[in-house]
Amino acid sequence: MSGTTYKRCEHGTTCPDLDKRRHGSWFYATRITTTTGRQLLRRGGFPLQREAEAALKHVNELIALARGDAQALAQVGDMIIERTKRGGALPDAGLVARRLGLNLAPDGPGITCAEAWSAWLAGKRKLRESSRRRLEQLGEHWILPVIGPVALERLNGQHCADVFGRIDRINAEIIAQRADGRALIKVEGDVRQVPRVIGVASMHRVYAALQAFCNFEVRKTRRLAFNPVYVVELDPEQTPEAEHWTAAQARRFMARAAADPLGLMFRIAVLRGGRRGELCGFRWSDSDLDAGYLAVERPLLQLGGRIVEGRPKTRDSERKVWLDDATLALLREHRKAQLAARLRAGSAWLDNDLVFCREDGSPWPPDYVSRRFKAIAKDAGVPVIKLHEGGRHTGASLARTAEVDPEIRRKTLGHADAKMTSHYTHIEAEAHRQAAEAVAALVEGAGQ
Repeated sequence: MSGTTYKRCEHGTTCPDLDKRRHGSWFYATRITTTTGRQLLRRGGFPLQREAEAALKHVNELIALARGDAQALAQVGDMIIERTKRGGALPDAGLVARRLGLNLAPDGPGITCAEAWSAWLAGKRKLRESSRRRLEQLGEHWILPVIGPVALERLNGQHCADVFGRIDRINAEIIAQRADGRALIKVEGDVRQVPRVIGVASMHRVYAALQAFCNFEVRKTRRLAFNPVYVVELDPEQTPEAEHWTAAQARRFMARAAADPLGLMFRIAVLRGGRRGELCGFRWSDSDLDAGYLAVERPLLQLGGRIVEGRPKTRDSERKVWLDDATLALLREHRKAQLAARLRAGSAWLDNDLVFCREDGSPWPPDYVSRRFKAIAKDAGVPVIKLHEGGRHTGASLARTAEVDPEIRRKTLGHADAKMTSHYTHIEAEAHRQAAEAVAALVEGAGQ
């Protein structure tokens, strides 16, 4: 180790009382390279010799990190000079080593987790808008309130554990307030407008977002040496099977919904298992009633108060939804009624080419569609299920009961399947039409 340690007092290094334990203090001195040349570094005020030796050792460790790189060596020297002024502390050697390995200044201001999170999201240019909004909310509500101010290079497992500790604390407070019968629940630190308990499934969404962010910083930017989220263990996610209707219940619901402006949309949802955004986004120009299908090309999504055009969830979601003859006949009548409404509206008509739209051509808000679906189910006296989960599960269940081929069922629902091709042959189209007829016949015959 280069440098030396010595003891001195206000009288210098030759004071006869220096051999006394409580007289004077310990110093270290060494010469280091800086951007202005070699400089003498002398720092003191240590009560014990071992403390001065430890400080000198730390200086030597930092210098050793930059040996072989003249520029880095000078930068480290500048940092040591500046940091140790007025008794300042030196940074951890591991942190400096990481920064030098990334060709960063050894004592730069660094970047906070909040800044890194924003940059990470901004770089995900291919992300669907709904997925982006979900990540933004996970960050705003759960992740950034804890790790946002933390320097990214100092992010560790305890910080990640604190994210979920905060969730547990907020959950406990909400449960306690409900038990007390409080009408207005407000939890300190909860930034959401409507406080509610976050379940295990949602915690896993938070974990997945934090995991993806940290993996990016490990593998791409290398600003993290390892992913600290892996120190956190969550309870296993138990996903209950979605509720669904029997054929008789589906028939009762469709009979009740028939006179509703959304009744035909809901018929397709139940028989074919379409997603909410797909149902709201069907276009006439993408579909062919003579061939027997509506096409999923540009689903409509509701993000807060906005309705936006999205992309199919996956490549397999971009598909043809084949329909039975009765549904196709209803769609043709629906098309005529829509054209008449367009003539009545005149210049006020908003031409969005939507199969299902309001009286002025504007799209149905997807959130309203979900609420109306539940309202009709309640009026029909069938179990109130969710349109997206329950409706799709009903379509899948009915197809299974009707003994539709599993491959056809997967393609109808738009589930991922490596064997699926992007082009339909005539034989496959006929198989889809037969499947649609089989499901419709099952439902129609359920009440007989």
